[in-house]
Amino acid sequence: MALRATLTLLLESVLWACADAPPPTTPKPAVPEPSVNPAPALLPQTIWTPLFNGTNLSDWATWLPSHGTGSDPEGYFQVENGALHVLNVPVTGKEREFGYLATTAQHSDYRLRLQYRWGEKTFAPRAGQPRDAGVLYHVTGPDGIWPSAVEFQVMEGHTGDLWALNGTNLSTTTSPGSDGDPKYDPFGEPLTTAFPAESYKRLQRALDVPENDGGWNDLEMVVSGDEAVQIVDGQVTARVTGLRAPDGSPLTSGRIALQAEGAEVYYRNIDLRPLAYTPPPDGAAVLLDPGASDPDAWQSRAGGLADWPVQGGVMTVNSTAVPGDAASSNDIHSAQDFGDMHLHVEFKVPVTPDGLPEQERGNSGVFLQGRYEVQILDSFGQALEGHDDVGAIYGQADATSNEALPAGTWQTYDVQFRTARWSEGQKTEDARATVYLNGERVQDDVPMPASTLLGAPEADSDGPVVLQDHGSAMQFRNIWVAPLDGGS
Repeated sequence: MALRATLTLLLESVLWACADAPPPTTPKPAVPEPSVNPAPALLPQTIWTPLFNGTNLSDWATWLPSHGTGSDPEGYFQVENGALHVLNVPVTGKEREFGYLATTAQHSDYRLRLQYRWGEKTFAPRAGQPRDAGVLYHVTGPDGIWPSAVEFQVMEGHTGDLWALNGTNLSTTTSPGSDGDPKYDPFGEPLTTAFPAESYKRLQRALDVPENDGGWNDLEMVVSGDEAVQIVDGQVTARVTGLRAPDGSPLTSGRIALQAEGAEVYYRNIDLRPLAYTPPPDGAAVLLDPGASDPDAWQSRAGGLADWPVQGGVMTVNSTAVPGDAASSNDIHSAQDFGDMHLHVEFKVPVTPDGLPEQERGNSGVFLQGRYEVQILDSFGQALEGHDDVGAIYGQADATSNEALPAGTWQTYDVQFRTARWSEGQKTEDARATVYLNGERVQDDVPMPASTLLGAPEADSDGPVVLQDHGSAMQFRNIWVAPLDGGS
C-alpha cells in the first residue's frame, strides 16, 4: 500500500509537475452577491432512518383493488419478527389479487436500501411461475394495478430490471436485449421513451446478479431529482434520467410502494437517507447557482472568465488536458479568495468503461485555497488505499469509509476548512479540514501539514477554490461558500 502510494505520487508528479504554481494574479470580476435564499441550518451529516419500523405498518397504507386504501382483511401484509411478510396467506384454487403497501408520505432526493428473500408460496394467476414482486418509487396519480411509477423489479432471474409503469417515461442508453426489450448499457444508444398512458415498458438489467436463494438479498436505489440508479448486491443494473410523469412533467417525487404480485416474499431493513443537496444559507457566496448560464464567478488559469460551459446551473469541465503536459490542463478558480469556510460542492462523475486504470475513472479535485486537494474519483465499490480515492486529502489521508455513490449520480462534498495560522511569516498551526461525502463524515478535523501535490505553496493569505481539469467530463452544480462556525 505504501509502495502504491509512492508510485502514484511519483507518476503524477512526472505527468503534472508543472501545475503546482498558484493561479496567476489577474483582474478579477465582481465578487458574487451573497445569497438571500432562505435555507435550513447547515446539516452536512445525514443519517439512515427506518422507513419501516419492524413493529407495525404506521406511515404505510395498503391498497387492494377489491378493498381500496387501508383495508387488508386477509392479511396480505403482515409484520413478523421485525420483517414485512407479504402474502402469508393460504394457497387455494382461487386467484389472489395484486396490490401494494405504500408510504403515506412522498419522498424525493434519497437513497433507499432494503433486503428481501423469497418465501415458498406462489398464487394464481402466477402459480408455478418465477416468483415476482417489486419496489415502486415515484408513485403518483390514482391508485391502481399498476399506478404511474417506476418499478425496481424483484423477480427470479430478473431482479434489477426497471419498469416504466402506466405512462411513465424516461431517458437512458441501451443495447438490444435478449427478448426484444432494450437492455441498459451505459455505452449504448440513447433512448428516450414516449409511451402513452396505460402503457408499461421494461428496461432489462445491465448484468445478471445471482440471487442468494433462500437467503437475504440487498437492494439499493439512488433517486436524485428526475434521475435514478438501481443497485443489486452492490452492482449497478439500471440507470435512467429524464423521468417524466404521464403528463410530461418532470417526475421528481412520489410515494414508495412494495408489491404483492402472486409470490410470498419478506422484506426487512427498509431504510431511507436523504441526499445532501443543501441550498446556500443566507450570507453565503454563491459560486454556481441553479439558474446559472455562465461561469461568471470563475476565472481560467490564464486569466479572464472561465470557459467551462454552463447550462441550467450545471457546469461541465472543458478539458484541454493532455497526459504528460500539466500546462495543458484547464483548471478554473473562483474569482473570490477565502479563508476559513464551509464549502459545499455538488459533482457528477462520468460513467467510464470497466478495466480503466483507477486514476482515469472520473478524476478531478477540489482545491481549498488552491493548495489542498480533496480528491474526486469514481470509487464506488472500490477499496480505499493510496490516499487517492474519493474523499481523500490527496496524498495525505484516505477517507475513513467509502461513501461514494455510483458514477452518473449527483454527489456532494461539504468541507469545513480552517486555514493555517501564521505569525511573523512562520506557520504556527496546520490547515485542517472536516469533509462530508454524501452526508457522511469521511475526514474528521484532519491536519494538512503541507500543500498537496499540484497545490499552490502555503502562504499567509486567503486563496480561491480551484476545480481541477484532469481529462474527465466532470459536471458541477450548486457551489457555495459560507462562513465557518467558530472561525476566527
